[in-house]
Amino acid sequence: MLRTLAFLCLSLFAVCPQAFAAIELHDVSGRTVTLDTPAKRLLVDDGRIIFALSFLSDDPASLIAAWPHDIDRLGRAPYAALEKLSPKIGTLPATGSNASGMSAEAILSVDPDLVVLSVYSQFADDRVHLLERAGVPVIYVDFVTDPLENADNSLLLLGAATGHAAAAQKLVAFRSAHRDAIARRLQQAGRVERPSLFLETHASATGQCCFSPGKAGIGRLVAFAGAENIGNALGNKPFGQLTIEAIFTADPQIYIASGGAYMKDRDGLLIGPGFTAEDERQSLDRLLNRPGFNALSAVENGRVHAMDRHLFDPVIDILALELLAKWAHPDLFADLDVDATRTALDQMTPLGVARGYWRGAGK
Repeated sequence: MLRTLAFLCLSLFAVCPQAFAAIELHDVSGRTVTLDTPAKRLLVDDGRIIFALSFLSDDPASLIAAWPHDIDRLGRAPYAALEKLSPKIGTLPATGSNASGMSAEAILSVDPDLVVLSVYSQFADDRVHLLERAGVPVIYVDFVTDPLENADNSLLLLGAATGHAAAAQKLVAFRSAHRDAIARRLQQAGRVERPSLFLETHASATGQCCFSPGKAGIGRLVAFAGAENIGNALGNKPFGQLTIEAIFTADPQIYIASGGAYMKDRDGLLIGPGFTAEDERQSLDRLLNRPGFNALSAVENGRVHAMDRHLFDPVIDILALELLAKWAHPDLFADLDVDATRTALDQMTPLGVARGYWRGAGK
């Protein structure tokens, strides 16, 4: 009888392993989703999610069933590395992005075992319900609207969903330690001046001016780093547009331009792998030569910096946070070696984190 019972138990385990491998996921929107086994065919609505996955898996493309082919969001350097690692990434089905929406029918046609959407996705609730009724689970992640709270939770969520929980926990611990070091030093310093800061995103010499984070999104990083974001005037939005008059009135003590390879055809800031220091200097000079900019206190006092937009992306936004802290409080964080953090991150992903994503911070 005992042998029969043991055989039955072993047989049940062999036939129904999913009963012992259920994964309960609590996503950033408050929903609970259960997977029988780790997901292996993800449909994502933002290329940056693939970059996040590259810190959890040595072959992130193997986890992707379809993606928006939004190469500039993923980053041109990371995409080139991804394509070299997994040439099939360019041939995978293309979906709509979180900005354009997607049809449930198109999603079902690629047979995903998990759909990963951004919290601000245009994908309607009724289509989510349609997917779930068809047996396709959906989770929401967030690396944009609240990078301090939701980014780590999203990494843990992706790790649990794909069977890489240990890697996600290690990564989150690394990020937390670096954030805590900044917070601890600011706290130990007591009452320190919070310099006013203007972070111009998508900075262009001839295009529309002047885009800035609000209190949400990157604005959370600015506040955490101990600076006063003049974009707070935009309210709790993650992103918006300030008037020239508002910028001149605020007269920020620090000016940071952000851009990258995607700004090449928009007369914008050129920075990042593939661009020289001279490329960056010339494009930054064009930005500062716009009427009135050279009169800003930040420019007169030499507190002008530049960074690639890619630094605000998943995982490596910890570099943006360290740079913001160092640029806001150069004496307090004189020994903060941002490039050492970059080197550590470079070793954590097969896509690499190259030098050249920022200028003006020394180490």
